[in-house]
Amino acid sequence: MTTTVLLILFGALSRLLPHPPNAVALGALALYSGARLPRRLALLVPVAAMALSDFFLDFGTGRTAVTLVRVVDYAVFLGIVVLGGAFAKTARPRGLAGLAICGSLAFFVASNSAEWLSDSLYPKTAGGWLLCLAAAVPFLWNTLAADLAGTAVLFGLDALVSRRTAWRLAAGVGLALLVEPDASAQPLPQVAEDVVVTATLHPEDEKDLGSATTVITRREIEMSEKASVLELLRSVPGLDVVQSGTPGSVTSLFTRGTNSTQTLVLVDGVRMNSPYFAGYDWSAMTTENIERIEIVRGPFSALYGSDAIGGVVQIFTRPASGGVSGRFTGEAGNEGQGTGSGFVSVGEGPFSASASYRYDAFNGERANSDWRERNGSWSLEARLSEKSRVGLEGSILDGEVGNPGPVGAEDPTARGFFHEERFAVPGHFALSEANQLDVLLAEVRSKPAFSDPFGGFSTQTDAETLQARVSDTERIGAHSVTAFATWERWTVDDASNFGTNLDGQRTTLWGLGAQDTVTLGAFSATLGVRLDHHSTFGNHWSPRATISWLSPDALWKLRASGGSGFRAPTIGELYYPFSGNPDLKPESSVSWEIGVERYVGSGRAEVSLFWNDLKDLIVYAPTESKNFNVGHARTRGVEIGWRQTIVPTLAADATYTYLEADNLETGAPLARRPRNRAALGLDWQAAPGLDIAPRVIFVGSRTDGDPLTGAPVEDPAYVRLDLLARWQVSGKVAPYLRLVNALNHQYDEAAGYPAAGRLVAGGLDVRF
Repeated sequence: MTTTVLLILFGALSRLLPHPPNAVALGALALYSGARLPRRLALLVPVAAMALSDFFLDFGTGRTAVTLVRVVDYAVFLGIVVLGGAFAKTARPRGLAGLAICGSLAFFVASNSAEWLSDSLYPKTAGGWLLCLAAAVPFLWNTLAADLAGTAVLFGLDALVSRRTAWRLAAGVGLALLVEPDASAQPLPQVAEDVVVTATLHPEDEKDLGSATTVITRREIEMSEKASVLELLRSVPGLDVVQSGTPGSVTSLFTRGTNSTQTLVLVDGVRMNSPYFAGYDWSAMTTENIERIEIVRGPFSALYGSDAIGGVVQIFTRPASGGVSGRFTGEAGNEGQGTGSGFVSVGEGPFSASASYRYDAFNGERANSDWRERNGSWSLEARLSEKSRVGLEGSILDGEVGNPGPVGAEDPTARGFFHEERFAVPGHFALSEANQLDVLLAEVRSKPAFSDPFGGFSTQTDAETLQARVSDTERIGAHSVTAFATWERWTVDDASNFGTNLDGQRTTLWGLGAQDTVTLGAFSATLGVRLDHHSTFGNHWSPRATISWLSPDALWKLRASGGSGFRAPTIGELYYPFSGNPDLKPESSVSWEIGVERYVGSGRAEVSLFWNDLKDLIVYAPTESKNFNVGHARTRGVEIGWRQTIVPTLAADATYTYLEADNLETGAPLARRPRNRAALGLDWQAAPGLDIAPRVIFVGSRTDGDPLTGAPVEDPAYVRLDLLARWQVSGKVAPYLRLVNALNHQYDEAAGYPAAGRLVAGGLDVRF
């Protein structure tokens, strides 16, 4: 039964992942199923694979589920199963090739005959039928190639594997090997809290890294009871979070003073930054399905390509575990706050699955500032061995938020709508004790919309990112050498009530690179370089190097790093009709950093000095209604961080960032970058099971632009006090009380958009 399930998943994935038209080996899959599986299971394989993939392909499209063409396609694959059962069990290679060709031809004739009968384009005559077949001949070659290759792989490897060894699932380009996992395999060990993946693409102990790194663990997420990722990021050194109003409003992240468009956001390795207009809106990302967050600061284009100028924030979702477990949370508060979330994990033998759901609501303090959001995610994983696995995961985010506008120019009807879909197929394969192969195929689709009946304007956007990544890491003595290749294709459609702005405009980015990480005694060093080729502006090289020294007693670490980063212009910046410029070059940076870290028990203190020189920044020129590469900026500063358990019942977390961020073209400071920013949090176990966690955030004054006139203004400094009280009644139940902005301080993170006043919410956290 396990092999049947894996065959079904493979068949479904082969249709869902990007591929040339009709280049899907479902015929080979049906032939193999008929030859190697019991009849009832063999017939199930193509039907279930088709039905599963049809569900995802049709979801949200409004297409008719049952058509003549679809019924005929299903029938043909059932016929190929019967063909395989009758003739393929003992057939030689030449006979198998003939059966594969017969199956492809049967599918070609039957499917296109059904199309001829259904489509009014072709006359219902013999000539019309032949015309329909002739039009489909180019697709026949793809079907033949896929079925022949699939048959060779499935039956060829079947002949090489002993009958006592079940099929295992592996990944390839367009095809896969199907192998049943060892039922005794245990779940892969989770990444330890002091091991970081994002900085080097492979797990490395934090003490060996030459980069400034912060990790937020699942325990910290749960103990904080914070529902949104943006609240977790506020206390990370070097990061500035700016929300344009109350919860649900557009939120930007500035890393070390670089633009909000210059931080790369990854979810399990999948790029989330928008291909339409650059950046990522943090307002909607929630925490119920997050295992850990890794933040690496500095340029990482040598590993990740575009957008990684200021740093990378990578979200790792929660893996499934053995047995059945879960967590449910519900809360309510003032201003119409309401939240309900759940996470469930199921695991049996080599297979595991998890799913989560969340609903958030907020009525808002200003008119038309309410917010509603729904999140859903799921994952399936098959462990092929102790160190190899393949997965299937996805998420959907959907909601709407009021856009009241700045104070003094209120809009009672403007509404923003957001819809985001993520679908990924990750694979990790231990080719040997020293060699690890990682494969990732993914699609991210963002469909923001805006409607303002009062202003007479509406827009609808469909922005898609297709991406593929392959990396191979080989440990050779003291070296870990990683080679990788990436491919990304960005496509955007955009229209307003005045007409079409972008009609399927697309760009493509290819990347190829290598990195060597070596540890020699107390020293660790990393050297990497990457070449990217963009379909519009051409090539860009990104080098990076780090070095660190760890004292013999492992209490002190010195580190230094340097490198360059770039951000490719987005489709909107290149081609949007009112501002686009197809001659844009990428934004680029040269960055340097030195740091020292001190380890005390489970605690750590760190100090980093950084410098970023940013060139060719993309700037809009109003006089010419066009984007140009004219910007030049510099950011430099100091980051200080400290995490420490002071006594068993008291822990502290403190950060401070001093930043100078200047526009070198005008001499003016960059907007919304405070010179001083600090945070102090305590976790006090006041009584057994009772945790009290106050947190103070200070943000210094910063320049901004008046939202009505555009004139320079200064946002005053502010202090915000948050407080959480959490009582662990038992190992499974924990009520909590949370106050945000407990002192009800009035302030703006973005000029003209007041932040929320005091928010009070109580909730219950239940685990099983």
